[in-house]
Amino acid sequence: MMELLAPAGGREALIAAVQNGADAVYLGAGAFNARKSADNFEGDGLKWAVDYCHARGVGVHVTVNTMVRQEELPLLEKTVAEIYESGADAFIVQDLGVAEICRAVAPEMVLHASTQMAVHNAAGVEYLARRGFARVVLAREMEFEEIRRCAGLGAELEAFVHGALCVSCSGQCLMSSMIGGRSGNRGQCAQPCRLPYRVENQTGYRLSPRDLMGLPLLESYRQAGVDSLKVEGRLKRPEYVAVVTRAYRRALDGQTPGPEDVEELKQIFNRGGFTQGYGPGVEERTFLSPERPNHAGVKVGACQKKGAVRLAWDVESGDALALQGAGEDRPVKLAGKAGEQVRCPEALPGDALVRTVSRRQMAQARQSWEEEHRATPVSAEMTLRVGQPVQLRLTCGELSVLRQGGPVQIARGKPLDENRVKAQLQKTGGTPFEMREIRLDADANAFCAVSELNELRRGALAELEEKRRPAPRKPGKPGPCPMLPGRIPKTLLRAQSGDVSALKLALANGADQAIFAPRDLRKLDDALQLERFFLMPPQVMRQEELERLHQWAAAHQERILGTYITNIGQLNFSWPGMRLAGFSMNIANNRALAELNPAEYAPSVELTARQIGQLGGAKELVVYGRLPLMQLRHCPRRAAENLPGKHRDCRLCDVPGKGDLPCLIDRTGAAFPLMRMAYASGCVLQLLNSVPLMLLRHVEKLPSAAAWRMLVEKDDAAEAARLHRLALDGRDFRKDPAWAQWDARATTTGHYFRGVE
Repeated sequence: MMELLAPAGGREALIAAVQNGADAVYLGAGAFNARKSADNFEGDGLKWAVDYCHARGVGVHVTVNTMVRQEELPLLEKTVAEIYESGADAFIVQDLGVAEICRAVAPEMVLHASTQMAVHNAAGVEYLARRGFARVVLAREMEFEEIRRCAGLGAELEAFVHGALCVSCSGQCLMSSMIGGRSGNRGQCAQPCRLPYRVENQTGYRLSPRDLMGLPLLESYRQAGVDSLKVEGRLKRPEYVAVVTRAYRRALDGQTPGPEDVEELKQIFNRGGFTQGYGPGVEERTFLSPERPNHAGVKVGACQKKGAVRLAWDVESGDALALQGAGEDRPVKLAGKAGEQVRCPEALPGDALVRTVSRRQMAQARQSWEEEHRATPVSAEMTLRVGQPVQLRLTCGELSVLRQGGPVQIARGKPLDENRVKAQLQKTGGTPFEMREIRLDADANAFCAVSELNELRRGALAELEEKRRPAPRKPGKPGPCPMLPGRIPKTLLRAQSGDVSALKLALANGADQAIFAPRDLRKLDDALQLERFFLMPPQVMRQEELERLHQWAAAHQERILGTYITNIGQLNFSWPGMRLAGFSMNIANNRALAELNPAEYAPSVELTARQIGQLGGAKELVVYGRLPLMQLRHCPRRAAENLPGKHRDCRLCDVPGKGDLPCLIDRTGAAFPLMRMAYASGCVLQLLNSVPLMLLRHVEKLPSAAAWRMLVEKDDAAEAARLHRLALDGRDFRKDPAWAQWDARATTTGHYFRGVE
């Protein structure tokens, strides 16, 4: 049976999840979780949450899944110790350095790899299983066929089944960070994907996916080898958690989902309907919600005659209703039965009447967690022998407690009422227990006061609950962190591109080395025009594409100076040349650096120059070029053109005249280019920043580095290389004829000097 894992963004949401059938919950504790704006749990609140869940047989997984900076490690260690002492079951982590601290401080807890690790192929699962991870939370962008290849590799698989979808591969999104200063990798995403963008003269919410709804696909998840079904929603209200958890619990328990179940899910929250997501293969036409980024409600009526609406569903006076037509939604108040035409002065012909909140649904949801539905069965045995102490023994599984009272008296009036004694023992309200079996061994003339029965019952239940709690845990201490040496005899200038002609121009104008970052894995041999080069694999690759690239690299290893690791799955292979780590590995502390142990690395581009200076090792600074903000496994152009079929089968860009992808234009007019990463099995699109990163104006403020890296294209490679060569050689690049034009360009310094939340 697959586990049902529900979100707990606060106390009421946790209770709602448990009482509606969750097998486990996931929650945040302290500052290091990817939903900082949720209520989260700390101190006594965390201990209460774990005790509440464990008393009902529910597991607790705690998120510690943000990018952690070097100066935050002492607070992280303290937070991990607090979580360990609470009795929680598992950590969900993104950072390999954080994982090592968790192992050292909390040896009895298991590790789950967060979806922020962007594990999207079998190689990533296999690598993490070898590293001792008990479970991998797979990237949301995987098809069932890809998930199936990950099963049986030594780690459990967890997959999202319902809720909001990130449009970009998690852990690989820099958009909120770069344009708004709020990092998704730090739990502060401002959701720029939910804003409108223009694509090919069509404006809409072109980066806003509908919510995932996998209720009809549970058998597909099971056959793919998924062990845990994850419901997204730590920022949702508890009623949402209750409704969604209950729907999936019923389905997992064997009740075939019907249209009414889908309507319940739509009513509690939907963005223009649902998508089945990537599992069966993503279809752009049903994936995005271009009309609206928020709750669309459920259509309950329509206006055919001005000033009135015809109801298709019963509507109550407490429901939240709105008219949707031209312009913004218009809230209205009315009530009536299905089939009735109801007066509504604001209604215009063509308007739809939608219900965004159902009073009845909300009331039923709240009622679902106000009573105990997850009580643990307990058996009781009471002994009443005249002249001997009254005894009550409770048994729960392998645990047993015995409580004794005063001597049993002889009844002076009515004989012992067995039913009354049992009725008193069954009063377990307010506890996580339910008396399933009661045996009474009593003399016929025995007497025991009701007050004493109650006291024995309360004391025995409290003792049993205490016995069920795990033994106190004593946190450990991590050992010293090895510091990698920084080798900087000379700062090298490297040019990165997927265009070999751009790399040749950069080399001819002062670049020391070329980095080939293939954009079409069907044309890898293009790189062989270069005498020697570094290889930078794409961040997102299906297993077969990763294996094919590795085979090609091995066949040409004498030409490859080194290979950049850009995703966790690539660590499962031995690559030619020196090992480097790309900035997509989100290295922000020395623990993570020590775990990866690269010869050189690019620190996270979300670090400031000062924070980079706190790290050891040989650093490579990205100093120029358009940073990729998102990795997309859908195509905004296909969505804008409403093209049928699945994304994986599209080869539109291979058609002559169709190779140029459009930009996404935001509300300010900023243009974000799309760049295709073409594979034999389909493609991934990178959304690039609207302006290039450029640090030449502040070159004297940069930390020392083993190398500078430029991201170049054919039109800027020569000038970029020449200007950066002058700067590295200590010459005045501002006197170069090209500098005035470059200095006038719109550029960004990223986070080198402004930092990020």
